Amino acid sequence: MIARLLVLSLGAFVWQVTEILPIGLLTDIAHGLNVSEAQVGMLVTGYAWLVALTAIPLTILTSGMDRRFLVALLLALVGAVNLLSAMVPSYTLMALLRIVLALGHGVFWSIISGLAVRLAPELPIARATAIAFTGVAVAFAGGIPLASAIGHWIGWRAAFSLSGVLGVVVLAAALVLLPPLPSAKRHIDIRHLIRQPVLRYIALLTACAVTAHFTAYTYVVPLLQTLAHAPSAQIPLMLLVFGGAGILGNWVGGRLPFSAGRTVGFSLIGLVASFGLLVLSAQFNAVAWVDLTLWGMVSALMNLGLQSYALELAPSQHEAASSFCVTGFNAGIGTGALVGGMVLSGGGAIAVMVCGAVLACVAWVVLQKKPQRQAASS
Repeated sequence: MIARLLVLSLGAFVWQVTEILPIGLLTDIAHGLNVSEAQVGMLVTGYAWLVALTAIPLTILTSGMDRRFLVALLLALVGAVNLLSAMVPSYTLMALLRIVLALGHGVFWSIISGLAVRLAPELPIARATAIAFTGVAVAFAGGIPLASAIGHWIGWRAAFSLSGVLGVVVLAAALVLLPPLPSAKRHIDIRHLIRQPVLRYIALLTACAVTAHFTAYTYVVPLLQTLAHAPSAQIPLMLLVFGGAGILGNWVGGRLPFSAGRTVGFSLIGLVASFGLLVLSAQFNAVAWVDLTLWGMVSALMNLGLQSYALELAPSQHEAASSFCVTGFNAGIGTGALVGGMVLSGGGAIAVMVCGAVLACVAWVVLQKKPQRQAASS
């Protein structure tokens, strides 16, 4: 059972590293493909918006596929696209490959939570989900920094090659360890899903919470340099602390004795506190280390809490709930990056932190507006 959940976790690791990798190699890819850094940034923000638009319809479209086959297909996709990305001669081909990858991204994240519960029915939802999502925390803690370091040392193409090989290895493990997981084809009208208050609530809450986080996190490096006066050489270590705290937060989140909704609430309060600590680090630079520890734990708790809360709110519609959560999550990434960039250029670093805190408060208000009735089964 645990081995099967670890396959999902490793798959999550590969997908998460792949999604964010262009950020860590932004300058290297820009030089290698002779484009601007802003264009490379679009490989992440454009990717996020495409996932937000396609997660729900593509999850419905693949609802009848055996989940073992679908997981294997998605792992083959991420492995192949990474290997091809390592060989692209132009930005256009890289962008096309990212478009193809984005189509699979939303489906993978829409099914992973439900699969974790299905593979380990005797575990609490939060525990099973936490094990599957450990790969996300490990990706932020070590995978993305390591891939970025490899890219800086021996070239960005090597980083994509390594990610591709890892995807193929996880594919092999999935074929060996995962049992057949048949899934009945569902003829679902997207308009019917959108009319369900609980699913709209899941998407809205997730989008608000993730927007608050990514308004600041997207620009964590310049924020640390501006507010905490962190030298460039110290940034990788500080991000490692953030990621390590995320692993701890993921572990804690799977063992908390209260509901996922309450976990989301506490994580939003913690997010506001972490933003305040980063502002305080302008006066006391050492506070930045405490802040990154808290922020890393809070971000992992929020990610896990939102996924688990979606499953709790729609117990008979796990994949539909997850797809709405994925849509909200990626819309939040794109919106947060856009809002944070505008505020940073117009108002400066402290304005970004204030804006993020206000958005977190908005998310907390949305959290209190939970629909009274659960969506009906589809």
